[in-house]
Formats: sequence, structure tokens, C-alpha cells
Amino acid sequence: MIRTAASGIQTASFTSERIMKPLYALLFCTLLNLNEFSAHAQTAFSGTVVETGSGEPVPGATVFIEALQKGASADDSGRFSLENLDHGKWTLEVRSLGFEPLIVEISHPSEEEAVFELRASVVQSDDVIVTASPIGRSVQYQPAQSLSAEQLQQRAAPSLGEILDGNPGVTTRSFGSAPARPVIRGFDGDRVLVLQNGERMGDLSGTAVDHAVGLDPLAMDRVEVVRGPASLMYGSGAIGGVVNLFSADMPREWDPGSRSALASHVSSMNSMGAGLVSTRYGTDRFAVTGRMIYRNGGDLTTPDGTLPDTALRNLSFGGGLGYRLGPVETGLSITGMNFDYGLPEMIDDLNESIEIRMNRLNIQSISTMDMDRFFEHAELRMHYSDYSHDEVEISRVPQGTVEEFVAITFAQQTLSSSLLLRHRKTGPFEGALGLSFNRSALQLGGGDALTPNAAGTFLAGFIYEEIGLTDALSMKTGLRMEWKDTRVKTNELFRDASIFEDRTDLIFSGAVGLNYSRSDRFTTGFQVARAYRTPTIEELYSFAPHAAAGSFDRGNPNLQNEISLGADAFADYSGERISWQISLFANRISNYVDFFPTGETHQPSGLPIFEYGSKDAILYGFEIMAGLRLSRTLSAEAGADYVRGYEYTGNRNDLTFIPPFRVYASLRAEQGKWHAGPRVRIVSRQDRVAPNERPTDGYVLIGADAGYRLGHGVTLSMRLDNLLNERYRDHLSRVENRNAPMPGRNVNVMLRWEF
Repeated sequence: MIRTAASGIQTASFTSERIMKPLYALLFCTLLNLNEFSAHAQTAFSGTVVETGSGEPVPGATVFIEALQKGASADDSGRFSLENLDHGKWTLEVRSLGFEPLIVEISHPSEEEAVFELRASVVQSDDVIVTASPIGRSVQYQPAQSLSAEQLQQRAAPSLGEILDGNPGVTTRSFGSAPARPVIRGFDGDRVLVLQNGERMGDLSGTAVDHAVGLDPLAMDRVEVVRGPASLMYGSGAIGGVVNLFSADMPREWDPGSRSALASHVSSMNSMGAGLVSTRYGTDRFAVTGRMIYRNGGDLTTPDGTLPDTALRNLSFGGGLGYRLGPVETGLSITGMNFDYGLPEMIDDLNESIEIRMNRLNIQSISTMDMDRFFEHAELRMHYSDYSHDEVEISRVPQGTVEEFVAITFAQQTLSSSLLLRHRKTGPFEGALGLSFNRSALQLGGGDALTPNAAGTFLAGFIYEEIGLTDALSMKTGLRMEWKDTRVKTNELFRDASIFEDRTDLIFSGAVGLNYSRSDRFTTGFQVARAYRTPTIEELYSFAPHAAAGSFDRGNPNLQNEISLGADAFADYSGERISWQISLFANRISNYVDFFPTGETHQPSGLPIFEYGSKDAILYGFEIMAGLRLSRTLSAEAGADYVRGYEYTGNRNDLTFIPPFRVYASLRAEQGKWHAGPRVRIVSRQDRVAPNERPTDGYVLIGADAGYRLGHGVTLSMRLDNLLNERYRDHLSRVENRNAPMPGRNVNVMLRWEF
């Protein structure tokens, strides 16, 4: 029997060519083999891929012979077969996400069946993060991260913000659990684009703190986070970064046969339970998927007791079709979500509450084609979203009856499409062209309609090139031109059209970056980017009580367009025992739109007045991460991040809702089927606050993580948060004018069975 573990031949990161070739071969190995003829003897080479120590199979592992451009994928039992392999000696590459790559010499045929052992990665090695580059290479010019399906399971939570909180440079705005949304480097709202499979979601999570992301975390198979301006492909306003959510509703890659999953998630802090049922069936050319998710949770529990009006309930579904024929692949998915959740706004009155009732229907299609021309790859994405939610004020009178008042209704329809054309490498140049279109229509109603209606359109084109200057040094250049048109329309509460002004803008944004890779272990990158953001309809024309958000919102129709000049620099080292990354960033933004408390109270609503205002601002900071392998079974990680934001003209006031300095560390023991370890997060006091904004004290949170692979596709993950039941307030909590603390001690358990 051939049994070998990862050796010094393997590396923690690898070039894009060695990534793209295996992927290309796996997609089309069937077609290649049909046309392959050899004068030599040929037989199948079979084997099994397992995990070192536990002996558990590694489904989906890729086995590839670069010299022949021939590959195969392991099935659910870890078995693979390379058909029609010439007799002789070959170099085999075995890879799987979450494991160290293995490169080994084989002799074919062999009297014994091959068994290849992969060792789990302690520190995630460099990955191809497609969100960061339109040509899908591992070369980075700004910091980026990805979370696999296994990592998402270990971080299981009811919202995207809670899952990503604690990632380098990523915090979360908190207004109860359901609407928690990521904040990157102090940037919130639509300065951080949240995408679904590369397209804007069409929800309203970026417009207000009480609006939730319209996708349940159990539906996510992978999440990519790009920190810093990433505006070329997705929109000029992505000053803070991009979060791209990937789901398997639309089959993109599949093996013949069926694959299903059952998953459950329970949480003690809000007595929450969630369940997932999903299935996929595929043939060589065709695949179909389906899933259903149900989640139900009560009010959050804090060290002071229950935080009222924070319960949630959602039901979501998804399904899709995939088809591939030769160089063409196409997929279609339909997803839907019905999400009801409470908001902790009227917690002082137990007879009053506020609830948001959301519905979202999403249709998405992605088609790709590989070509043997100057443009070697084309991708066409099409997306339609129908989104609505009602903000309902609920009163319980002494007689026991319940009265409901629909304060605000939102409805938005969005149609978008993107075309990406990647050209083959020509000399030192490798790049892509892109075109995108987006059309949205927003309607508001109810007794407290927040803004007038609006319709927006943008057309954009970009060009992106990576230039190989030397073997170690490369440069990226990119330019985006965007035409954006916003039409403001009357509704029931905003009837005077004369006070509105339609806006049309021609926007230019761009980036220049350098990447230097001295070896596979060390990489450093730098980029300068210009981003351009137009004010939203909420920032311009809000003038109404927004009870669900706990504020009276006052817009400013005189706001000018934001222009940001940002710089990123990072260095990354990945060794056998030590790995680290340090990132530095700075943004200078003209006409920065801030949402700040005025210190006044609106009558008769009794809500504090928040106002949108314009100022020139600077945000800068850093992120540090380090990993250390202490032994074969024990590893440690530590990190820190910091953001500073203030006006650089006028009174030089601090900006609102800037996260404080944080330090975090964890220890992980892993042996065979199990892993476990403690973690700690230390957050400093935030007293650099805007006028009328409350400072927050520092705090220390202790937690722990554990997991166990039961075998036969069953995995169990457990997470303990706030072990000491610490009473603290997060500075980004939007329950701003109350002493309500954050959630107390919490036990999360996630069980998943794939079969």
C-alpha cells in the first residue's frame, strides 16, 4: 500500500497557474479523455484520500497530474479514479480546502491501492478569492479573507454580522441579533457592499440599522471578505469593502449522483432553534438542488435579564438548476425568505413593541463559457429581487386586545446584470473587461413614510489589468466609469415635488497596486484607490420618526458626493510553524456623510433627532494577525485591530460609531476527530466620540470552541460565548440611549449530517 503524508514538497500557498490548471482540468477532464489516444498501455489508477490521524475520508479532494492535464475528484467515501492513465512514473498533486496540499511521485500500475493522507491546515493558507480580482487569481493587492462551510458552521449565528464579528478589521452594528450587519474598518451602510454570488442583494440592509440582511446564514456555503476599496467590479461606493455570500442553491460544480444534508443549530441565550434540509442530484450534464430553512428564537438574555422585543422567526427556501455542455455552464436559482423579528426600541414600555415583517424573492442566473480566443472566459450574471418589509408598532391595551399600526412600508424591486470578459495572458498583461447594469425602484408608505419614492439606474464599465513586471513583482491597474441617475418621486407624505431634485452623475473610480512575492511563503501588497459615493435617498430626504431605529431621521438635500482616496499596505508570511499578516490603511474622504445625534428630542414622538451632515474626514488604522504551531496538535492565534476616524477640517470632531481598539487570542488543540480550545477578546474603552455620542467602557470576553467528527459525514460544533456572563455595551450597539447590555453567557451547538 502506498501511504504518504504531506512533506516538504508541499507549500502553504501556490501560484495562480497551478490553481487554474487543476480547476480547468477537473471541469473538462471528461472531454479531454474522450479525445486522448495513446500508443502506450493504459489502465485506471484508483485510490482513496483520507485525513491524517483519523483516517476519515476527504470528499471532494482533487487529484491531478499536471503533466497530462488530467484530474479527478474524490467521492463521498474519499475514493477517486484516474481513467486511461499511461503506465509509468507521474507526479500527483492532491488538494482539498482546509488541508495542506500533497505532492507525491507514483508508479503506475502498482500492486497496492494508493491511500493519500492529507493533514488539516492549522492556519488557512492563501486562497483564490474571486471577489478581490476579476481574473480569479490568488495575487492580492489588499487584505482579503474567506470562510469555508466548516468555518461558518463553527461560527453559527442567526445573522451575518455576528458570524463575521471578530474577523480582522470587521465589527458588527448591533440592534438585536436579527439586523446585525458587518462594519469594516469603521465603515457601515452602503459603503460596505453585501453581495450574493457576486450581485447586489436588492435588500435594504445598508440603509438603516434596523434592516436585516436578506439571507439566512445556514444557506451560506462560503463567505469572502475584502477589506478596503473594492469598487471596480461592484460599484464606486464600496469604500469600506465587500462581503460576498455564496450559496449552493445554484449548482456551479457538482459530481454525478446525489448529495443531501441535514443541519440543526440551537442557542441557549435566546432559546433559538434552526434546521436545514438540502439536497442535490446531478448527472454529467445536469444538476438540481433544493433546500428549506426554519429558524425560531426568543428574546435575548443579558446579565441584567431579558432584552424585550428581540425575538426572531424566519422561513426560507431555495432551489436551482445547473447545466453544462462542453465549455458552457449555466445555472438558475430561486430563493425566498419570510423574516419577522423584533427591535429593542420600546423596551421601557412592556405594552409597546416594534416588529419588522420582511419578504424577499430572489431570482439569479450565472452563465459561463470558455473560449479559445483572445477573450478566453466570459461570465454573464443576471439578478432580480423583489423585497418588501413593514415596520409595525404593536400596542397591548389592558383589556387584552392587540392593536397594530403600520408605521412604514418599504418595497423595492431590483434588476441587475453583469458581463465579465477575461482575456488570455498577452505578454506581461492579464486582465478583464466588465459591464454592469442596475435598475431599482423604491416605494414607501405607511403613517410615517421616511422618504419620498425613488428610482435609480446605473450603467458602468471597467477595465482591469495585472502586469507581470518580474517573476516576483506584479502591478494592477483598474478604472471604472459609472453613469448614475436618481429620480425622486412623491408619495403619500412627501407630496411637494418642487423640493426634490433629480441627480445625474458621471463617476470615475480607479486603483493602482503592487504585489511582491519573494517566495511562496512571503507576500506584500500595496494599492491606492479612488472611490466615489453618491448620497442615498435616506441621507438626502429623510424627515420622519423612524421608531424601529429609535430615532427621528433628518436628511440634508444639499449633501455633495463623497470622494475617497484610500491606501492599503499589507505583508503576509506563511511558514511551517509561524504565520502572520499586518495591514495598514488610510482613507481621506471629502464630503463624508455622517449620521449623528443632535442632542435634541423630537416632539411629539419623543425620539432623539439624528441628522445627516457632511464633513471632510480621515479614517486610518491597522490589523495584525499571527499564528503559531506549538506542536503537531496544538496551535495558537492572536490579533489586534484599530480604527481612528475624525474630521480634518472645522472643529476636528470625532466621527460617530467608530469601533474601539481590540485584541483577541485563541488556543486550539486538535487530534484526529476532535478539536477544542479557549479564546479571549479584550476591547478598550472608546472615549473618542462625536458630540452627543456616549462613550463606552472596555471589557473582556472569554469563550471556547470545540468540535467532533462523528464519522459518516456527521460533524458536531460547539461554541461558548461570554463565559463569565460579563455585563458590557458594544460601542456599535444602536440601543444607544439605554443601559441595556449585550447578550450574556451563550452556548451554541451545531450538528450537520452530509450523506
